[in-house]
Amino acid sequence: MSMHDSSRVPLGERLAWSPEDAAQVYSLDVRGVRRAINTGELDSFRAPNREGMPGRRKVSRQAMDRWIQTLTNHG
Repeated sequence: MSMHDSSRVPLGERLAWSPEDAAQVYSLDVRGVRRAINTGELDSFRAPNREGMPGRRKVSRQAMDRWIQTLTNHG
């Protein structure tokens, strides 16, 4: 768990993660997760922060599961 992470929900049980945490949960290289986000292969979102500005990028469990499915269907 990240040092700045104040959530009491265990990492693997969350509905969304930062790209770094998603890579950890799914045992993937974070560079691949970021690349998939940047190319549009993996959907992400930026929920508003306290000031109403776009917050840090997050990836939902559903989006990760969909993306992983596309990877396992190739080959």
